Amino acid sequence: MFTITVLCICFLAAISCKIKKVKAPLITGLIWYFHLAMCVFSILCILLLISGYGFKGTYTERVFFTLYAGSGILLYGLTPKEVSGKWVYLCSFYGFPFALLFGLLLPPLRIITMITGMGLLSDGDLKRYQIDDDYAIQTKSIDIVSRYPSYSLIEDKYWLFEKISGDVIKPEGQPAAFKSERAGTDSVRLYINLVDEVDNRKKLDTTISLRN
Repeated sequence: MFTITVLCICFLAAISCKIKKVKAPLITGLIWYFHLAMCVFSILCILLLISGYGFKGTYTERVFFTLYAGSGILLYGLTPKEVSGKWVYLCSFYGFPFALLFGLLLPPLRIITMITGMGLLSDGDLKRYQIDDDYAIQTKSIDIVSRYPSYSLIEDKYWLFEKISGDVIKPEGQPAAFKSERAGTDSVRLYINLVDEVDNRKKLDTTISLRN
């Protein structure tokens, strides 16, 4: 809900600024600096995710992406309309909701638009189950995109960063209870109680390696 809430507030604020023809050069300049800073952090997040790393925290990357897009929408509302590269750049932020609406109105694109919109706008359901001070198991689920959550191994790295190893296990079901215990210096044993879509319950007992 954080992403949708922030973007909706920024979108409504941009419409209000356009209607009232607000001119605030100082505020606009400060927002530009903030926007560029969020752009740098967003690019860094993408590079880290490609290499299998990320900033510490469950929603850190999502916060950077949301503030980057939200500040772009605000800047569109504060920037006078003129055909230039900067104006076209800001239009891409402001016009994204209209592109989604257009896709929902066309039956051939409806499913693709819904999946794309949920993937980009939904924060999903992220949960972390601590193994020890250095390792944790993270589950991530987005209802429309996937039926069951994906499981990733999170390793504490380099003060501000963490290493993310995706799909370490692939059980079919929602975790109802989770327990872990070290099975050595480089492995951990997981005990997970699962519930599927028809409320069938089953248990998963497996061992995963903590080292690649």
